[in-house]
Amino acid sequence: STNVGFDGGSNGGFGGNAFFESTGGNPDGNAHFFVQSFGIELRNNTPGDPSNPAFLGDYSATDQVTIGLDVRVDDLNFFGTPVGRNLGLMFIDQDTVGPNGPAGVWFTLGEISQASTSDWTRFELTIDDFSSDALPPGWIGFGDEDPNTFEPILPAGATFASIFADVDEFRISTFEPGFFFGFTNFDVRVDNVTIEVSQIPEPGTGLVLLVAAATGLLRRKR
Repeated sequence: STNVGFDGGSNGGFGGNAFFESTGGNPDGNAHFFVQSFGIELRNNTPGDPSNPAFLGDYSATDQVTIGLDVRVDDLNFFGTPVGRNLGLMFIDQDTVGPNGPAGVWFTLGEISQASTSDWTRFELTIDDFSSDALPPGWIGFGDEDPNTFEPILPAGATFASIFADVDEFRISTFEPGFFFGFTNFDVRVDNVTIEVSQIPEPGTGLVLLVAAATGLLRRKR
């Protein structure tokens, strides 16, 4: 297990458009998005950004992976009007490139807003089947677009399984593929970015592996 708490103002191996502060987190350090921008993003191993290898590599060599983070929204508005934005995770294979850039997949954790997540709120995603070539329900592929609908799709040669066999870029983002975003005021804090990995047991251990689709979990701390 790895927990990135941004303590002491450390970036924890992430880049993006946050300020890494030593106070104001849950507790202590946090990634503070205090910006006017089209969206917010923590980037891991994007060219030019830092890298944290705990979130990279061959996910298919594991039984189960759970990624979580704490979020608090102090303000989120579009020209003075409170709004919400979907927060999601991106897993990218930089070696497979389509017409619109590297191939990857997106999963929406949930919506953040001042109304719904003004207290520290925990978002989690558990994935326990990396074998599917097709995208499981709730997942979006990107790197190319459908010529008829113009919706984002995986480029030729990329599958859900191939992305997770070689994750070499990881992002926490509000830039949902296929959507256009207006200039927005963000005052959002992120803390305790975690990854928990369960290894595949050796044959003959007698353990039964339960395989299911990826599910998102939203849990508010009280």
